Amino acid sequence: MRFDDEFIFRTEDISPQDLIDIFVATKTDRDNLNYIKSKSPLLLEGSRGTGKTMLLRVAEKEMDEDFNSSRELAVFVNFSKAIFVDAYKDIVYFRNWMFSKILFALKRKLEKKGIILSTTGILGNYFGFIDKEENILQKLDDFIYALENSWSNKNFDISEKASEIFGVDLKRIGIIRDVDYFKALIEDICETCNIKRIVLLFDEACHNFIPLQQREFFTMFRDLRCPFISCKAAVYPGITSYGTFQAFHDAMVKKVERDITSHDYIEKMREIVKNQVGDDTYSIFEKNGENFDALIYAASGNPRLLLKSLFMASEDLKSLKTGNVNTTIKNFYRTNIWNEHTKLSDIYIGHKKLIDWGRWFVENKVLQETINKNDKRISEEKYQQTIFFTIHRDAPAIVKQSIRILEYSGIISLHTEGTKVRTEVFDRYQVNFGVVLASETKNTPVNRYKEIISNLSIKLYSEYGINSPSYENIDELKSIEIDADIKHILENLLQEPIDKLDITTFQCDTLKNVGFTKLQDILRAKEEDLQQAYGIGPKKARKIYNIAFNATIEYISG
Repeated sequence: MRFDDEFIFRTEDISPQDLIDIFVATKTDRDNLNYIKSKSPLLLEGSRGTGKTMLLRVAEKEMDEDFNSSRELAVFVNFSKAIFVDAYKDIVYFRNWMFSKILFALKRKLEKKGIILSTTGILGNYFGFIDKEENILQKLDDFIYALENSWSNKNFDISEKASEIFGVDLKRIGIIRDVDYFKALIEDICETCNIKRIVLLFDEACHNFIPLQQREFFTMFRDLRCPFISCKAAVYPGITSYGTFQAFHDAMVKKVERDITSHDYIEKMREIVKNQVGDDTYSIFEKNGENFDALIYAASGNPRLLLKSLFMASEDLKSLKTGNVNTTIKNFYRTNIWNEHTKLSDIYIGHKKLIDWGRWFVENKVLQETINKNDKRISEEKYQQTIFFTIHRDAPAIVKQSIRILEYSGIISLHTEGTKVRTEVFDRYQVNFGVVLASETKNTPVNRYKEIISNLSIKLYSEYGINSPSYENIDELKSIEIDADIKHILENLLQEPIDKLDITTFQCDTLKNVGFTKLQDILRAKEEDLQQAYGIGPKKARKIYNIAFNATIEYISG
């Protein structure tokens, strides 16, 4: 299917009608979809752009289609605006916001299924202080909006705001502050409406670096477990603070990844591209198959990285020349992807030393040793190649924390946890293939990628022990501050120019033409404002606004 002359990089920008046409399932994806639809609690782990949101949305759509027979209701809940809720004033703000978001999404989903709760009187039992049940949704929306703007109001009083919106003291609204009230409501809904269970699909649940919010979310996630509720959440590797929640005991953990050595890797990644462009455009890529495959391998199984790099290399989907592909891989994986990682230190200042050290370690130690090993094998005509390295399980915690942030960015990924090397236990990591290709100076990526992938061996790797001499200057990392002033961070971020967003040049220019120059302009605007631009109608305005808004939220959140 075709979407103008550009790719859609985020699932949030895909309409529900187009979702299935775009989605390409690997065997692992299909397994993960079955886990999402199962009864067991699930954490879906993957770095940015790997397709976590896509899987949640596809699972929701498939469950919607089966609802009349299965009576299992999927409810998608997006927590992307969590960073705007001022949890530092009082964590109860965040708890109220989470329950309100779930209730809002649940009521809307029930109505889409033709189940009008106002006819059952169920909500009235829990919101008895509201005259008309049909007003509950609007009041929840108003309350959510107030909480999402609490960071900018130093005089914000949640009790006062709740009284203003709901007309009663916050303590009387147990449904948005106490998990037992919430579970009782769900049980009542299920029994009254003949629903077996409700599957809550949490997206962007832990996408920011705010441990206080993350711990509160996982407490709720664990406490919601009951016969009528199944919780599933998309999380990032490396940066999640679970608190007393135990990832492998309180929920299954499944990875969202594509193995670059699998037999159908190229086929599936090509299909992802094919589903977004017309036949004429796709034929350009097919005719330049070696160049196309070089970009596919460089993406290391990450669809977003593939689409973004392919868009750049093809000169906006017009060609796919070898020179452009080589230049794109070099620039994209040596500059762009690292800039995205380093940007985190501007947003989360308390992590700056960890972020900067992790980059230094990979660029100056891991990549150099990887290249040296590969060159040595070729000169000795042994030909084994590597993109792997290992970190001792008991390496300094500060080193492992830096590595985990690199996982979040997608620069490295955990390949094998707890592998035995001689008598010691190590974790094996895989460097993004594009980052390796971009770091080589002797060969061009298009000429080099086949040689590496054809001879890739997990038995060849660089090894970093408990006190490796490569862990230089780690004493300087021990004074890091993890909790930062979120209000100050947000104020600075909202002044950033929109040029920093992950949007196309056309979209950026369109926004500027109607006066959207800073991130705050997008968050404060409405899609109707875009129609001021020449040639932009309601449909195009909505599309560009949604893309810009989602890109802004993603940028602010890290």
